[in-house]
Amino acid sequence: MSQTPPSRDEFNTQATDLINELGTTAFCAPPGKMPDYTLFVDNNRVIAEPRGEPRHPYGIHCEVPEGMTQPQMDEALQKWLESGEAYEAFISTNVCRFNC
Repeated sequence: MSQTPPSRDEFNTQATDLINELGTTAFCAPPGKMPDYTLFVDNNRVIAEPRGEPRHPYGIHCEVPEGMTQPQMDEALQKWLESGEAYEAFISTNVCRFNC
């Protein structure tokens, strides 16, 4: 039985709340590295999976170039959400979960 994923607006609102709570850098990492938290959806609720949890590697995060400043990360993360790239990454990594 397939589920219905949260809408893009719901996803962005919940992700923004988590980002505001835990900080931008918690969800950003350079290519090949993992951040402290990844975004994961559990029962249509966006949650922050911390490093060390089994689902952490399967969540999504914003890839940023090495050496970005805090303001640059803030801007990159905001663009990642607003452009729909974050939501598309979530959907693409969960296509079977919602359509099988």
